[in-house]
Amino acid sequence: MGLGVGAELECVLARVIRHLREVAIKDVEVHYQRRRVNFRNMHVRYCISCGSFPVIARVHLYAGLLTLANLALYAIVGIAALLDRRVTPPPVISETSFAVQAGESDRAVAGRVVRVLGLSLATPVHDFAIKRDPAGVLVLDFYHANGRHKVTVLDGRLHVVETRASLWKYLSTLHVTTAAFKSGDWRMQAWAWWNEFAMWCVLVMMLSGVWVWWQRRGTRGAFRRVHRWVGMGSLAVIAIYEVSAIAMAHRTWLHTETLNRIHRMRGLWLSAGIGMALLVMGATGLMMWWRMPRERRSGAAVVGLGALIAGGLMIWMRM
Repeated sequence: MGLGVGAELECVLARVIRHLREVAIKDVEVHYQRRRVNFRNMHVRYCISCGSFPVIARVHLYAGLLTLANLALYAIVGIAALLDRRVTPPPVISETSFAVQAGESDRAVAGRVVRVLGLSLATPVHDFAIKRDPAGVLVLDFYHANGRHKVTVLDGRLHVVETRASLWKYLSTLHVTTAAFKSGDWRMQAWAWWNEFAMWCVLVMMLSGVWVWWQRRGTRGAFRRVHRWVGMGSLAVIAIYEVSAIAMAHRTWLHTETLNRIHRMRGLWLSAGIGMALLVMGATGLMMWWRMPRERRSGAAVVGLGALIAGGLMIWMRM
């Protein structure tokens, strides 16, 4: 140790290990392209994680897994926009006992009606929802994700005309709800923030997907080829919908009326095409993820978390 043998030996070992690692990574990459990698080998799995599956590819993968439910929502809404079948169920009329207190303002009455009918999704109550008809009768018109409640405040009772939104209309409302939307219901506000996050994840996946395509354009595999070419083939149209979605969500940031009109068009084949492309990329992405044993456990946790948040909120608010 006094002669410096320990330091020299450590330097030599470090060089040997670095050289072996570089050779191993190159060997794994070659065999990975030939589909001959034994993923059960711990050394191979380590080299794959460090060499042939870099951070950008992992970001692309986990962004998709985490927001998979939102991507499915966008796809369904896009396909449904082509069909454009707006089926509105017949209104349901009911009456509920209700007494207006002496000196109570119209806004205070509206607040109590919301609580009595359980319409937290319609909060906060806007001024345009509170009106009086020519006879001076208070009429409250509440619009929310699940439909519409038109309430006439009569002596001692509420006359309620409820029109429940179809499932397509409900999903369409959710897909346009982002952080710019302010709701008095914490579930809808949570959904707004989560959907905002998913919207930006689409942009991240677009950019990282281009990088992954460029780095691995020679790799083989049926699912990989389908995923790659569907993504690149639809990239321009997805970019139009993504930019217009950001512009509509944050109108003070960017104003692109032409793109906004394209995004809102009904019966346009572009929306259905993008919807089908999202479904294909989602399915092939899941298949590629499942073929990476090292990513299965963490990926399953991420998918479950995203499905619990997005799916739980969608179902809970619909009930």
